[in-house]
Amino acid sequence: MKNRKDPYKRLGQKIKRSATTQDMGDLDISDELKLQLSMLADQPGVYLFKDSSNAIVYIGKALSLKSRVKSYWNQASWRERPKLYVMMPKVSRIDTILTHSEKEALLLEATLIRQHMPKYNIALKDDRRYPWLAITYDVPFPRLIMVRDPVSYRKTHPKNKVFGPYVETGQMWETVRVLRKVFPMRQRKKPLFKDRPCMNYYIGLCLAPCRNLVEEQVYDAMVKQVELFLSGRQTEVVQQLTQEMQSASEDLEFEQAAKIRDRLKALETVIEKQQVFFESRKVSSDVIAEAHTEKMLAACIMRVREGKLVSSETVCLPLTDKTGWDEAFQSFVDQYYAQCEDVYVPGEVLVQHELEDVNALQELLSAKAQRIVKLAVPQRGGPKMNLIEMARKNAQQNLELEISTIDEDADGRTESVLTRLKEELGISHLPKRIECFDISNISGTDNVASMVVFERGMPKKSDYRTFKIKSVEGEPNDFASMKEVVGRRYSRILEEGRAFPDLIIIDGGKGQLGAALEALSELVPRGLDMKQFDIVGLAKRHEEVFFPHRSDPVLLSRRSEALFLLQRVRNEAHRFAVTFHRKRRAKRSLKSELDDLKGVGQARRKLLLNHFGTMSKIRQASLDDLEKVVGLPKNVAASIYNTLHPPVPLVAEEGAEYDVNEQ
Repeated sequence: MKNRKDPYKRLGQKIKRSATTQDMGDLDISDELKLQLSMLADQPGVYLFKDSSNAIVYIGKALSLKSRVKSYWNQASWRERPKLYVMMPKVSRIDTILTHSEKEALLLEATLIRQHMPKYNIALKDDRRYPWLAITYDVPFPRLIMVRDPVSYRKTHPKNKVFGPYVETGQMWETVRVLRKVFPMRQRKKPLFKDRPCMNYYIGLCLAPCRNLVEEQVYDAMVKQVELFLSGRQTEVVQQLTQEMQSASEDLEFEQAAKIRDRLKALETVIEKQQVFFESRKVSSDVIAEAHTEKMLAACIMRVREGKLVSSETVCLPLTDKTGWDEAFQSFVDQYYAQCEDVYVPGEVLVQHELEDVNALQELLSAKAQRIVKLAVPQRGGPKMNLIEMARKNAQQNLELEISTIDEDADGRTESVLTRLKEELGISHLPKRIECFDISNISGTDNVASMVVFERGMPKKSDYRTFKIKSVEGEPNDFASMKEVVGRRYSRILEEGRAFPDLIIIDGGKGQLGAALEALSELVPRGLDMKQFDIVGLAKRHEEVFFPHRSDPVLLSRRSEALFLLQRVRNEAHRFAVTFHRKRRAKRSLKSELDDLKGVGQARRKLLLNHFGTMSKIRQASLDDLEKVVGLPKNVAASIYNTLHPPVPLVAEEGAEYDVNEQ
């Protein structure tokens, strides 16, 4: 790996050079800082490092503030933590907050990090704001609503309970749809009518508490079942509904029993869609794993409840040369559980790596769950290790997706995708450079073409080109247009002696591909070697890939990353062509009347507009006014006037006679 992609290596070398020139204990510390270090307490708490401007640069927790904080000034540890090499010289003051236990310190640390966002702390945040579901316990007859910012929502509505997040918004609304069908909670914040229920009551999606058609005790019992379901305790909900159905049947309330039966079926249908991982349905765990590069860490938390995977969330955290992935992973786990106050905590949390503060975190989780919670790192094969591996794969997939928008070349991912594309298509060249062509027109007018270039899976916009089609105008002939643009492009490449791309993509099916091949074959006598590149056509309807001299297309898997790359290139070519076409069409539609005047070019058009201001004033101007324009010849002024004021033909009145010669 090159040094430019390994900031830790460069930073480590810098530290080693510094270590050879000075003793590890010789660090310039102010008298005030020495005094603060000597006064540190041997107790749990939180420490805040501040710079000379009193700004907080780092917040941490410790079981013993005295030993933990002093360890930062041991430069021998800087080789393992390059961030300290940059951060510690900036620290000029230390503030501490004592707590009763390390668990309290962990909670306080997470709160302070969210509040102050120090430069050298890992903040548990994501650019995307995933939706959450909340039950509004702060009002009579609670509703189920969606929220985007659970932290702020809890502050303003402390009685309400929040569940989530839902990475897939569609999955969340599907859950809401089923819950409203099974548990007809109130949906409207205010009644729609003053004297009757709304339509939701009549179609069975609400119990009409607005008209007092349901007792509050019965309604609250139903809301508790919704809370159990969202917490992942579906078995308890099914058992309660089954018991209610049996009780109604025993009381000969068969209609009510039938309604509960239908609700049970709808609920069980949703539960059955979730995959069972364990033979025992009593297994409930949180599974946390990560994947990382030098630039980013993706942490995935999967929630397994009663033997089923009920949700999965991945958060991507940017890394710098000052922060290692292990510290980011530790911060993710700590801050996640410190923030999620209303999330159901299972009896076991499986993590991919050992954590520094296992005891404090176990104490915190046990307090939240009000029972013993165990943190474990699976070491051997088995169901638990399989879950860790599944979470790791999810984190890796999301990491690759996130990095694809920043740097496709990270960790050799681009090479693997390009290799996969080469193998799945069966082409002879690794497509490091791809050129793709597309045609755009409306009924043959403003006929244009585009060419986009991708190098190593990333767009190279400096090499993009647009073409005005010259051979076809006024008729929609994509084949002839494609032949012209491909011929023009590679004729010039031959003349200039530049390298051909590894793969040429033609947007279209057999016809467009055939036209491109015809243009290329005409260049063979001039020295074109058709073996130095591959060419395919990509039809949009079924994503069929056509090859020269082959009748049947190739269909790639819909989940293939190779197909995703082809689609991305094709879509970019289409976007670029349509954008150019729209510009051409807009320019033509905005053409001025002055453009059609004889003897008026760009310079004289500017003279006229500067003198009169608008086209309407030019049209109203007399011949004398036009002749007064400085720089406009009199004959041109007369021509403009006659063009804008054509003579009106005379129409003879009935019974009148005119001498044409007199006119």
